[in-house]
Amino acid sequence: MAAAPLPQLAADVRDGLVPLLPDLQGLPEAQRRKRLAQALGLPSDALTPEALLTRFALPSAAPPGDLWPVLVDLLRTAVRGATRAAPNWSLVIENVLLAGPTQVQPLGTTLPPVIDLTFKLSDALRLVPGLAVRDGISLVLSLPTAVPDDSTLAFRADGMELALTDHELLKLLAPDGLTLKGSLDARLDKNGLRLESGGTGKGIALPLDRVPAGLRAPSLYMASRDGGLQLTTSFRASLLGVGDAAVDGAGLDILPTGGGYSPSVVPPTGLGLTLAIGPAKGGGFLGEQDGQYRGALSLSLGLVEVKAFGILQPRPPSVLVALSAEFTPAIELGLAFTLNAVGGLVGVGRALDRAGLAAVVQSGHLDDLLFPADAAAAAPRILTTLGTVFPARAGSTVVGPMFRVGWGRPVSFVTADVGVVLELPSGVVGILGRLRIALPAPQAPVIDLRASVAGVVDAANGLVEINANLAGSRLLTSSVEGGLALRAKSGQDATFILSAGGFHPRYTPPAGFPTPKRLTIPIADSPFLKVVFSGYFALTPGTVQAGAELSAVIGTRSTGVSGRLSFDALVRWEPSFGVMLDLGGSFALRVAGATLCSVGLHVHVDGPTPCWHIAGRASVSFLFFDVSFPFDEHWNCTGQAVAPPPPDVCRALEQALDNPRSWEPVLPDGVRTMVSLRADGVATGRLLHPLGRLRFSQRTVPLGIEVVRFGPGRLPKATAFDVAVAFPTGAGTSQPVTEDFARADFFDLTDDQKLTQPAFERFRSGAELTPPPTGGGATRTTVPVEYETKWLGGTPAPPWRISDAALQAALPHGAVGRSLVHELSARYATPLRKPVLKERMYAIASRDTLKASTGFLSKNTFTEAAAQLKTVTGRSGLLQVVPAYEVRP
Repeated sequence: MAAAPLPQLAADVRDGLVPLLPDLQGLPEAQRRKRLAQALGLPSDALTPEALLTRFALPSAAPPGDLWPVLVDLLRTAVRGATRAAPNWSLVIENVLLAGPTQVQPLGTTLPPVIDLTFKLSDALRLVPGLAVRDGISLVLSLPTAVPDDSTLAFRADGMELALTDHELLKLLAPDGLTLKGSLDARLDKNGLRLESGGTGKGIALPLDRVPAGLRAPSLYMASRDGGLQLTTSFRASLLGVGDAAVDGAGLDILPTGGGYSPSVVPPTGLGLTLAIGPAKGGGFLGEQDGQYRGALSLSLGLVEVKAFGILQPRPPSVLVALSAEFTPAIELGLAFTLNAVGGLVGVGRALDRAGLAAVVQSGHLDDLLFPADAAAAAPRILTTLGTVFPARAGSTVVGPMFRVGWGRPVSFVTADVGVVLELPSGVVGILGRLRIALPAPQAPVIDLRASVAGVVDAANGLVEINANLAGSRLLTSSVEGGLALRAKSGQDATFILSAGGFHPRYTPPAGFPTPKRLTIPIADSPFLKVVFSGYFALTPGTVQAGAELSAVIGTRSTGVSGRLSFDALVRWEPSFGVMLDLGGSFALRVAGATLCSVGLHVHVDGPTPCWHIAGRASVSFLFFDVSFPFDEHWNCTGQAVAPPPPDVCRALEQALDNPRSWEPVLPDGVRTMVSLRADGVATGRLLHPLGRLRFSQRTVPLGIEVVRFGPGRLPKATAFDVAVAFPTGAGTSQPVTEDFARADFFDLTDDQKLTQPAFERFRSGAELTPPPTGGGATRTTVPVEYETKWLGGTPAPPWRISDAALQAALPHGAVGRSLVHELSARYATPLRKPVLKERMYAIASRDTLKASTGFLSKNTFTEAAAQLKTVTGRSGLLQVVPAYEVRP
């Protein structure tokens, strides 16, 4: 510590004063000051307010970064920089000693048993502009005679005054200036330092002695911040006579700068507003959080109720605003339809987050984005939801309308909320929807079904996602839950997944795919009878999954009867129809928590081809006896699956070759079409750019790789199909083209493989032909450039034709050449960037260590890597195919 601890300070002061007092009376004034300074532990020429504060305030008695050391240092700095050479101060020991700026007066020669040494600054002290101590500062050191450990140090600053006069908003609320005056008390003893004022999360609350007229419920807080002090205030006041405002967080930051302290005004971190202007009534707030300003407003204008939510982020700059207006009564549209509300959303520097939107639907809070019912109470959550679904992203903009339509008489017992959000420039479209059916009336529904739906359409990436939830739905007094999720994607990593209520227990959904809640319907829900049904259905490229459970409790779980029945099914169609089914059930009778008897059954069924297989276990428990019956049976085993006739894949390939849609003209690199070509005189076929390429691609069957299936049919043997396309002369070059193929349509996959391996992979589907360069002797066609000329008045001139040289010279000076679009395109043209994402690869690695096995190359598809693994003999069980990024170095 920079200063002695308090017991040591008390002992040093007593030991210094005891021998001094008998001799102090006979010393000259100059000697008295030196001897008193030495007795107090100060340098002989430092009997000054700054030295006394340094000696007695003990700033290091508090932990580093606490309020006390900063405040003491601020007082010392203010005393040192005071305009008067010697601020008015006094040092008093009652009936013993009186010292001041000009004299030291002894009043006695011995110390009493208990000493109160009081140091006081009686002048007003300006700490920094905006903060002053008006009524003085006092330090009282109490010294007990025999026990120095019981010494105490009391500090008091009266009239600490915070004056904020330069803030325009605060001037509106306090026209005479915002000046708050309070007191600060502190006490140091053997238990440590404590501030006598109340403390909150905002700092130390100072008791207020004086506040401006018109302020209600004012408060003043002091806290340490970044090596300095922060004083903040909160209050309520009238705003121009039209409403009330609540201000929170306005104040002063006092930070150390170059050996001193510099103040800066802190704007309000929170502002609440309540308005009442004629028929307009409402309120809102604006607050600062994590560098963002967030606000909400709800205003009733009689027939229209307006709600607004906004987020402003200064750096990087972005703004998000959501508005809605609800009509009372609703606007009639005819046929019992009404327009209940309209709204919209605009975000600059904001984007649409698909994962955030799916999470909002899963949590049942989509109404935070579509006409929230209780905007005032839920404003913090609504603003958080808006920030999550529409995060900041430079260069992106979101915009879209919203509306609510109702149907029914005399009130709308069916309401539908719809919103469409467009993200620019990506072109991603977000669709928000909510449907509510409340019978017989929304105010007291017996049946209340609510469905929230959110979807994303990303045409550029070939992606469609839909998420739905039944959160908040009720049948009579029982809640209904459930969810649905859909993802369809084309191109690379193509997939199709539909799930209502979840998935088969053995299926692992793709990363990022939200697992919907189980569809749960309470058939009976009373204290002594509970019957609940839950289920799911899922469809993936290789599987159809379904499952359900019915549970019942009669009585209570400690005394009564309980039971459950469940099944999980995985259905397949190839090589012939089959199903894998798991059935389970249990029954138990309990009395006072003890099970008297129970029955359990688990059955696994697989069939019907190549044969029926059933296995499982049944168990019975009665009192102290437990009996279990395992079983495993096969029947109707034919040894082979009944497959349909072999498909004619070659014929299907020939049809793909004859299909004009399989042939596509490709423009040269860097060329865009400015006009549409008309095929005059062309009976069949498609026009090709003279410098372009020709692409043939089909999705009938993968080329160049052995397949064993074609849809539901099996091939007699594994066969590789191929198609060769070329120009008649054989000139030019050919490059392979790939498409996405569903693996389950062409390869034999087990149920586990369908659940765990990639559903789609890219295989060769055709070729792209590039014609040879045009020779100098190639046929060329010249088309004359003609203008249509109209004369307005005067004698028309004879027709004229521009030459090729004149056209070339005139083009840079024409309307197109001088247009802003042409100029900007040329100025900012940049070469195309190469892709930075690596192609997905698969490798063969050890099952134990995940290290790559030597002698094998990484492949672009899982199928090619698996074909390599089939060539291994003797140790194939020790290896597996994994994505290349999972291989350990």
